[in-house]
Amino acid sequence: MIEHQKRSLILNSMIIAIVVFLGMPVSGNAVTVEDMDRNVSERDTSFYRDFFDSVIYDSTAGLFRFDELWNRISFRKKQALDINVYDEVPDSGFFVNRHGKRQMSISDLKRGPETGAGPDPNGPWRVIKGKVEGVSAGFFIEDSRGDQYLLKFDPKSNPEMATSAETISHKFFYAFGYHIPEYYLIRFDPSILSVDPKATYYDEDGFKKPLTQEALWELIERIPKMKGGLLRASASKLIRDHKGYMDFDGRRRQDPKDLISHEDRRSIRALRVFGSWLNHYDLRKGNTLDAIESENGEAALKHYLIDFGSTLGSAADHPKVPVAGYEHIVDWFEIGEAIPTLKVVEKSWEKKWDKLNRTILYPSLGYFDNYHFDPAQWKTQLQYGAFNELTAGDAFWAAKIITGFTDEEIREVVSTAEFSDPKNAEILSEILIARRDIIGKYWFSKTVPLDDIRLFHSDGNTYEITFRDLSVEHGYVRPDETIYRYRMSVSNSGKTGTADRTHEFTTSSFAFEAPVLHSGERAAFQIQLKRGKGEGWRKPPLKLTVALGERGLLELVEIDHGK
Repeated sequence: MIEHQKRSLILNSMIIAIVVFLGMPVSGNAVTVEDMDRNVSERDTSFYRDFFDSVIYDSTAGLFRFDELWNRISFRKKQALDINVYDEVPDSGFFVNRHGKRQMSISDLKRGPETGAGPDPNGPWRVIKGKVEGVSAGFFIEDSRGDQYLLKFDPKSNPEMATSAETISHKFFYAFGYHIPEYYLIRFDPSILSVDPKATYYDEDGFKKPLTQEALWELIERIPKMKGGLLRASASKLIRDHKGYMDFDGRRRQDPKDLISHEDRRSIRALRVFGSWLNHYDLRKGNTLDAIESENGEAALKHYLIDFGSTLGSAADHPKVPVAGYEHIVDWFEIGEAIPTLKVVEKSWEKKWDKLNRTILYPSLGYFDNYHFDPAQWKTQLQYGAFNELTAGDAFWAAKIITGFTDEEIREVVSTAEFSDPKNAEILSEILIARRDIIGKYWFSKTVPLDDIRLFHSDGNTYEITFRDLSVEHGYVRPDETIYRYRMSVSNSGKTGTADRTHEFTTSSFAFEAPVLHSGERAAFQIQLKRGKGEGWRKPPLKLTVALGERGLLELVEIDHGK
């Protein structure tokens, strides 16, 4: 039954997408009343445009990109190009190192990107536009300070679900390092609302109408009420100087700093890993914004991620369906598997759903668990080539950031959702903690997961390299079941000399005698490990490169976790 409904939805969506693409313009989000009046209908079609681009255009065009086709057939992947010599992503308009570089305080994690207190709680708030993009109820307001916000609410059937998901997830994505607008979890008396005479909205049939006080109250009737008639909402502060969306492939040629194709950026590819932790299956072009902001006295383009109401167990206006995260909305691989037999096979996650009698146990959490979660197989609802380009090195980098969150930090961020029932916060925290470790254990098993690598001069011609084995540190494996080995070679002008024999060791450091290096020469180390008796030496090896520094001592000049 689920498969039949899903395939019907797919066919209908494809028809709608084609009609929308051929007949309607699509552009960006609005940031002023005038801009919203001009672009609101364009924004409303963003999902259908994303659907068409991902499912139809990109899939078809990909058949004629022979280099990409060959890479897929041969399972070849390119190393990310937005990384430095230490295999890290430097700060840019796409990403800023935060929790992964320097542990953020609990208060900073809970604050996220907030710089103020949100809309003036004393009012009045002028409603300037009805929300039309997406499916959840909402509207735009301007407070007494002149700041504009988009207010989004929970569905009546699931109070606290969408607002909690947005509150929690946007703070984690900010801590990861992405540019995120300011979001505030607010409660307010609807009596402080007044409708702007020029305000409009789109009704359920898609017709533009004046937003009257009566129409506003009809919308409010769809929103769950708290004690005292208060409304709970997620308020996102609107970004000025909006320049449209961020593509997950190609680059913005008008931006002189955007020199790397986005599918070759680790910060874009790794969204697949970050999204899997928070079940952000709605990661797509339409949920991004590009904005020009002042940075060090110069205008710079920043790429924002927006709209987190469809994360965790929420799909904004209803709980997620079981298929979310397991299959794309049109999944050519799953369809291809079914064609030879012409059979619809019930999946493991569908069986789980049936065992629950298709009921949501915790309405404020929606549908979110770890029973069949597989980090390698998790999928967004729309397919993007950048996510398929994810390498083991990209995934290691993202998993390293995710596993850097302690149990306490996760619980504290979850607490900012202010669930009325503390049990919801407890359950969600446990799911995220377990999911963090599933991700870490899996992706660390695909690389040599060593971090915080340092080179020390011991004495005379002896040096020592130390590191942290993240699998050991997080308790995914025992220290006594790991054996490491390294092999050293010297290279000059691209020519590599005879490699030294391999050396095995069992500690988190090793000493070596420095080779004689001349000008332009480097020494390279290949480090491998194996766990227990059943595993061979892991590939790809971790590669370290050292060279003579200005003081005549060896310096670590490059780290490479492999493709």
